[in-house]
Amino acid sequence: MASVLIFKEPDGFRVLDVDAPPERIVRAVNQGRWEAYLPGEDGPLFARQQGILVVVTHNAAAPKADLPQLSPREQQVLVLLGEGMTTAQIAIQLGLSPRTIRGYVAKMKTRLGAQNIQQLVARAVALGLFKPEM
Repeated sequence: MASVLIFKEPDGFRVLDVDAPPERIVRAVNQGRWEAYLPGEDGPLFARQQGILVVVTHNAAAPKADLPQLSPREQQVLVLLGEGMTTAQIAIQLGLSPRTIRGYVAKMKTRLGAQNIQQLVARAVALGLFKPEM
């Protein structure tokens, strides 16, 4: 049994429990045969396995060269956001000002087309920019 997160544009998602191994679901979705596992979804779909979860987006993932590039500091901030830290907590941990952290977050939201921090983290995970710890 695998949990499948299906992200719908622009800001919603739903969760399905599918009675199949995650690898099989990812392979079927990426080969265009998602109907058996995700009835009622229209394509094109792209799936990526993140631990025991399968993350499905309605936009085919861009090739690695076309993925947004994050600086090492932005990557660090993104991981801490994914762990549930606030911008103020991140600022304290990294020894930076909250304004600097908000600037990093704003730039990443623009690059990934996210409207809020939750969407930023979800899109980063779906694109494989980082893997959340399970």
